Amino acid sequence: MTVTATSVWKNCLAFIQDNIQPQAFKTWFEPIKPVRLDNNALTIQVPNKFFYEWLEEHYVNLLKTTIRRELGDRGRLEYQILMSQNN
Repeated sequence: MTVTATSVWKNCLAFIQDNIQPQAFKTWFEPIKPVRLDNNALTIQVPNKFFYEWLEEHYVNLLKTTIRRELGDRGRLEYQILMSQNN
């Protein structure tokens, strides 16, 4: 099976879902879309800057742990912020 951004993020979500409350998962993780996987970096798209800041403030350790579980010690997470809702 080929490892893709989608497959990595799907595995990350399964781990995250087991470690936070269902409502928090629905609010903060379901809207995220995997964009690309390149050189041990998973890029995810978040709806706006506030969303990004909230994740970084409240879930940074969980995200780091999850990415390292999936991509190894050199794994990292990058963000792409969606600038408009006109898509």
